[in-house]
Amino acid sequence: MQKINNKPPIANGENKGKGIFLLLSILSLLLVVFLMFGLWYLIAPRLGSFHPYFSLAVKIFLGLCLITISGGLFLIVLSALTERDFLFPHGEKQITLTVLFPINLILGRFFGLPKDQIRQSFVAVNNSLFKATRKRISPERILILLSHCLQDYDCPQKVTADYRNCRMCGKCQICQIIELGDNYSTPLSIATGGTLARKVVVERKPTVIVAVACERDLTAGIQDVYPIPVYGILNQRPFGPCINTKVDLKEIEKAIGLILNGRQ
Repeated sequence: MQKINNKPPIANGENKGKGIFLLLSILSLLLVVFLMFGLWYLIAPRLGSFHPYFSLAVKIFLGLCLITISGGLFLIVLSALTERDFLFPHGEKQITLTVLFPINLILGRFFGLPKDQIRQSFVAVNNSLFKATRKRISPERILILLSHCLQDYDCPQKVTADYRNCRMCGKCQICQIIELGDNYSTPLSIATGGTLARKVVVERKPTVIVAVACERDLTAGIQDVYPIPVYGILNQRPFGPCINTKVDLKEIEKAIGLILNGRQ
């Protein structure tokens, strides 16, 4: 099978690259503030004609929204840059990210940034927040969640039903990851897509997840399974998307060590 010259992920769990997402988030917040003030300017006279208290209630609601989003972003930026937990006063970080993430993608397109570059930066920020809020957890509460494309494309074994069906032939990295999971007594699952991955998470109920996937699946999965913390590891695609992908095994072992021992 012919290899494709695929650029490696810029972040892959490391600090570099998270500045893109943080900077876009700040710009997105400024845009949200501008739009909310514009909205208020347009609707304020009409609201006041209904009832003065109705106008006041809307003003308070908009103010609380701004405080929640901007306060959350400030704590996310602080935690991501220092990898220390400043999020405890603002546990609902998902509110901020849910609002700002789609705006980041729109702004990124405006500035000519590829979506995958923004998603890589998001994964880097997520992993920094993961490190900032980490707690020591027993290995059986960790779930290693892999994308199916890591399996050899021509392999007939149904490893998504049960990864123990793997013949450990060594043609792909699945056998090495199984051995890694066995060494740490950490459960493992292989999913063909987001729907099956969510089903696995619901059934297994892990405390934390170490997930390996592409930029799109990781960013969607991290947001879908919230509040379960996810340490994201971007796959490598020497043959193109979804075929015989690879992963840096040291990244998986580093993530497990971080969770079990509090260090990498």
